[in-house]
Amino acid sequence: MLSKSPITASVETLQAILNAIPNPVFLKDRLHRLVVVNDAMCALMGQDRDQVIAQGDQSLPGEQRDVFWKVDDLVFETGQPHENEEVLTDGSGSLRVMLTRKRLIRLPTADGEQPFIIGVISDITRIRESEARTLYLAEHDTLTGLANRTQLNERLHATIAAAANSGLQAALLMLDIDRFKNVNDHYGHPVGDQLLSIVAKRLVGLVRPTDTVARLGGDEFCIVQGGLHQPAGAYSLARRILAAIARPISIGSLSISVTTSIGIAIFPEDGATPEALMKNADDALYAVKRSGRRGYRRAENAAEPHGAPGWNIESELRAALKNGQLSLAFQPLAAAADGKTRGFEALARWQHPTRGTIQPDEFIPIAESCGLIHELGAWILHEACAAAQKWPWPLQVAINVSPVQLENGELLAHVRDALSSTGLPASRLELEITESALLDHSERVMDMFAQLKALGVSLALDDFGAGWSSLATLHSFQFDRIKIDQRFISHIESDARAVAIVRAVLSLAQTLNVPVTAEGIEDKAQFIALRQMGCNELQGFYLGAPQAQAKLPDALPWLPPAAPSESR
Repeated sequence: MLSKSPITASVETLQAILNAIPNPVFLKDRLHRLVVVNDAMCALMGQDRDQVIAQGDQSLPGEQRDVFWKVDDLVFETGQPHENEEVLTDGSGSLRVMLTRKRLIRLPTADGEQPFIIGVISDITRIRESEARTLYLAEHDTLTGLANRTQLNERLHATIAAAANSGLQAALLMLDIDRFKNVNDHYGHPVGDQLLSIVAKRLVGLVRPTDTVARLGGDEFCIVQGGLHQPAGAYSLARRILAAIARPISIGSLSISVTTSIGIAIFPEDGATPEALMKNADDALYAVKRSGRRGYRRAENAAEPHGAPGWNIESELRAALKNGQLSLAFQPLAAAADGKTRGFEALARWQHPTRGTIQPDEFIPIAESCGLIHELGAWILHEACAAAQKWPWPLQVAINVSPVQLENGELLAHVRDALSSTGLPASRLELEITESALLDHSERVMDMFAQLKALGVSLALDDFGAGWSSLATLHSFQFDRIKIDQRFISHIESDARAVAIVRAVLSLAQTLNVPVTAEGIEDKAQFIALRQMGCNELQGFYLGAPQAQAKLPDALPWLPPAAPSESR
């Protein structure tokens, strides 16, 4: 009998019985100490028995340990069994989804019969992955990963309802690839499938996280836009789509050029129901095809017809960058606990001398398509670092990185140049990289990330949760922060699934000891809900709109005082 155990029964017999159980099993006393663990528990933790018992729950993050102990206390107080599910890191460093069942038992000890908790752990990782995959396949196109018709219908209904409540407009864009049958006939269906996948990625890169891109089948795609103040937003997107799809598509040794035709329907003018919008957008699409393809048209009497004359945005963007028409605005990133600002996200702005404000979602895709994004990105890096260096507060500045910037080695050089020329400490720079930009990551990109982190630059995973590969992304890359995709935040008050996803992300991040930022906070209810869930950081118009550098002190009176060493 083990002399240190308080149990008077044969511990050797108990140990032998528990070791025969394939699931991890543990016995815990009223002081939250592990008394007995079986072989499976030791294998899970990757430690020997003495280490597991000695360490107990102390190896867990403080918040997670507190949750475990509250459950233990509840079982001891009520005598009722309890189940809890959490994401844990096993002894090999892998993330696992574990279901722990705890039950109260009474055992004889040297001090008489005492209560203990016996816990049995089940690894349900494959079950949850299978469920997630099944749910994903039920709502997504298997070839492109886009939303399928089922999810499109749900999002279209939701977008129309939101537009009706807010008094804003929504748009439905239907498009297909011109003469796509020729691609299949000439190159074969495998090449055609690859082309569709590349088109899908380009479309996703053109829209906001709150928009929906779907594949209806074949070469037919559909985009739902919400929150529009006028139809010009849909026309702008249509022009960007025409430009993006027209860029040559490389598949192996092939270089294929295709065009697209687009039909547009605007809610509520062109239809008040999903069915009406779908029909009218489809009619507009075929009107474009009858007129010669490669263009866009709005349903019925379009305010801006097929082939609408635009303006040479690429040329004027180059001139704007050269002539100082671009500027930066800074949106606060606030700590959820006390509202104090941790840093600011730098956002590009273009004030055109005759056309007024040009939105980033219009000129950034053009910069990406024509290669100007590298020059523009370098300018943003330098200006943001220079601005942050002048702040009287030692706060971080966050900068979005385009997927195109990851395609060559210039980003690393631009970061080094910006830090060197401005004198900003690398620890005050954070680069935000979208999850979708990492779908085709390479060793070169991973090496670039390693060098950036070696400089002291922080890396944030933006729009987390936008794809079902999120866990694989976290496993492959070492991020310093996770930003939850705002589509989940916008539905947190009405969608139980969105709440569950946010809670799961927070639990996962807590296990990994990675702070989480929730973006898109628009009202007090969202702010309170996320703070109660334990989110570390919040961002959105409720906490502060983007402001010019000169307006930051007046706009943010809750800023922390400057550290003596940072004062200027």
